[in-house]
Amino acid sequence: MPCIVPIVEGHGEKDAVPLLLRRILAIYEKWNWSVARPIQVGNLIKLKIKLSSFIKYALKYNDCAGILILLDLDDGCPAKENKKLTELINNLYLHCPVAVVFAHREYEAWFLASIETIASDKNNKFQQNLIFTKDVESKRGVKEWLSSQLPSGYSYKPTVDQARFTNLIDIKIAQQRSRSFRRLCHAVEQIVKNWIK
Repeated sequence: MPCIVPIVEGHGEKDAVPLLLRRILAIYEKWNWSVARPIQVGNLIKLKIKLSSFIKYALKYNDCAGILILLDLDDGCPAKENKKLTELINNLYLHCPVAVVFAHREYEAWFLASIETIASDKNNKFQQNLIFTKDVESKRGVKEWLSSQLPSGYSYKPTVDQARFTNLIDIKIAQQRSRSFRRLCHAVEQIVKNWIK
């Protein structure tokens, strides 16, 4: 079974990203694809320092058919950073597709893009009519904003909430509201299309 191997930033993404990628694969009706347990790298600087080692490690996964690098980008231009990192990856002359995606500004911005569906789940303790009307990718401090929308005594915790919230994202709505989320969906589609058996 062909497998996407994610390379991610933090602890929360280790549980959340496989869920999200499986949901995106299902939209494309790629039921025969699987998602490996992510490799955690810390941040972009650490990834660049040991890029070759992380990629080699990913390639050791059984049935690795593509690698998806997904990191937060607090500052800077995602397209420029993507180009720089892709050039480094191309110098490794790999036999499988590698896609780079930056969540702009952080993974949690994708929750803002679908906050209505997340808030509608009564287990999340948000106001049922919670909405976010601004540009989701211009918001800084999304984790803090999520905490501020919860009742006193509760706060957003990535290792506890990230995977659960990810399961509640409306993929189509998030694609409409977030350019970096559209990039993620496109990257998954390209990995599937470019896979050589």
